[in-house]
Amino acid sequence: MQEIMLKTKLGNSETQVMTLIKSVIDKWDDASLDDNLKCFKKYIGLKLRLRRLQLGLTQTKVAKRLNVTFQQIQKYENGKNAISICLLKIFCETTETDLDWFFRPLRKVNKNISIKRRVVL
Repeated sequence: MQEIMLKTKLGNSETQVMTLIKSVIDKWDDASLDDNLKCFKKYIGLKLRLRRLQLGLTQTKVAKRLNVTFQQIQKYENGKNAISICLLKIFCETTETDLDWFFRPLRKVNKNISIKRRVVL
């Protein structure tokens, strides 16, 4: 199992975060469901950080909007914890972000969480 270890401490500018997102996508190799879930959590967390930085928001301000702690936002952004779809939707509503903004890039490069298996007839 390939462990995805990225130094997210460097991701404090939009350019750095976009580089980290590209790195996660490049390492997303459909090896296993567990690996894909880790990549997905990391990817969504980095996209959350990117959008927060684009809007000039602090982790504390985002945390207040989602009614969580800033430490929880850190965990989402670092891919340690997965943000629930409900909280992601609230984030999108309160920041006027299209929910598809998070997922569109994955479709463009054909990245999925589930493992595609060949069906033999």
